Amino acid sequence: MKRTQFGAALLLSTVIAACGGGSSSDEASADTYLQLYNGAASAGNIQLKAGETTIGSASFGDATSVVALEADTYDLVFTDVATAEELVSEQKQLTKDDKMLLILTEQDQQFDYLSVSFKRDAELEDKFNLYLANLSTQYPNLDVYLAAENKPFADAVLQDSLSLHEVSSQAKTNATGKYNLYLTRAGQTSPVFTAESVNFAYENTYVLIVRDKHGPLEQQISVDVVLNSSTVSAFNNKDASAQFRLYNSLSERVHLALDNQLVGTVNAGEMSGYVASSKGDYSLSVRDGSGNLLLNSALLSLTAGDSKQILLYNTADSSTEALAVTEKDTPQLTAHDVLVANLVTDFEALSIYFVRQNETISNAKYSVKNLAFKRQQSINLPQDYYAIALVHVAENGSTTLLDKTDSMMLTPERYYSLLAEKDDAAPSGYKLKLVY
Repeated sequence: MKRTQFGAALLLSTVIAACGGGSSSDEASADTYLQLYNGAASAGNIQLKAGETTIGSASFGDATSVVALEADTYDLVFTDVATAEELVSEQKQLTKDDKMLLILTEQDQQFDYLSVSFKRDAELEDKFNLYLANLSTQYPNLDVYLAAENKPFADAVLQDSLSLHEVSSQAKTNATGKYNLYLTRAGQTSPVFTAESVNFAYENTYVLIVRDKHGPLEQQISVDVVLNSSTVSAFNNKDASAQFRLYNSLSERVHLALDNQLVGTVNAGEMSGYVASSKGDYSLSVRDGSGNLLLNSALLSLTAGDSKQILLYNTADSSTEALAVTEKDTPQLTAHDVLVANLVTDFEALSIYFVRQNETISNAKYSVKNLAFKRQQSINLPQDYYAIALVHVAENGSTTLLDKTDSMMLTPERYYSLLAEKDDAAPSGYKLKLVY
């Protein structure tokens, strides 16, 4: 077994037999099937190979498609795509007519995996099979319940009880249809998580994976439902709280009100702290220090589990607008999802380049190009040193470097925004500002 990049991993490989599945026409002649789900928050984009066959790659909370193979014994290798480092490797037998889902996990900075194996083609007339896995360190002991859609917890049926990094010992079989999903702490009767209308529509085998969320909204979990494609259905707690924060790009302090109730004051050029709220639709208003209304009753919609960032800026005619962006809930450990926004009115578009130590602007791999005023875009940056450049390209092709930062490495677990702004004190009149 391969040592992990942090130390020796004790493999907790759990193989389970069950019924399920249905072959597609292009897989009908294959013997066995393999799929990867990435449940390791500190891993980046992970690639799985079985011998010489690449199964695919998946980031945290995502899965690969199912790949058909000949039944045989394979060297399974999990590799970090960005670093090309092997995280786990082991030889494993893939059995004829089975599908195996490999779930990459981590604990105490050691990588590991679980496996769920079941018969792919089985007769499931108007029924589905369900396996469960618990990857949540917040809830290391969970009970999982299902109830018919619109039925309360009192009508729910226990599906399984799971400890951390445990997979169901056998599948539960239920009628196809929509269900409410409830999670409780082991042995308790008050749900800590509720998801409504989870649709188990197919006569197939589902794997339901409970995991921690890693966004700026703390102590949240997600339930991922994995079937036979790279599309993972993620469900949030319907009763989860929400939050937002505001960046003030104006040249004056502002007062922020939600449904006409003052919730904060934000200095010029600063990001507010988070304002906690419940899900719902709100009226967002902003006034200056003299009480003049700058922004009147802008709609702010918050769904359960939302963390939003509001960018407050002036247009070319000096009217005030706000741009609301939902913040990512992915781990910011080996890579960063940086929100890039253009708050400069003077040009049709600007470009931002993230220049590593062996690059120049002309060959930088990572960039956001032709970003128009009040537009935003997210870019995923692998952990590295970057000097960030703000560039304008005129219609005649001439290029102006408006601003450039020193080379820096972003701090893990911070959620960054990069803003292009006007700045009369800057030599060019413009600047880049990195906030978190």
